[in-house]
Amino acid sequence: MKEQAKQFFSQYGSTFDSWDMEKFSSFFNEPFISVRGDGKSIIMNTNNDAKVFFTSVLSKWKKDGYVKFSTKDYEVINLGVKSMLVTFTWQMMGKNNVVIKEWKQSYNLIKKEDTWKIIMSTFHIEN
Repeated sequence: MKEQAKQFFSQYGSTFDSWDMEKFSSFFNEPFISVRGDGKSIIMNTNNDAKVFFTSVLSKWKKDGYVKFSTKDYEVINLGVKSMLVTFTWQMMGKNNVVIKEWKQSYNLIKKEDTWKIIMSTFHIEN
């Protein structure tokens, strides 16, 4: 499942990097829960809720200098044949491929009709 996870998040990241939030929101289950870096939980009941939320996140990150994302250090735990927990490090890249910031995040995925969907994401809160 590790290769499936890497492929999924490669598409996920490149879709975010394309700034197509309509398409990006389709990666999420309805509903979807995001536990953010400040510890707050946000429940998005529909893909449209995810689109609105991540459009605002994109706007903030662009102000921070975001150009694209890269990932590293994948860990995958199979939770049966149609579910997995995926953890990796995000690197927010700015101009000239400079790392602006990085953080670890985990995702719970479930397979629905042969398509992986994110049901929950959790930022690893280090401090």
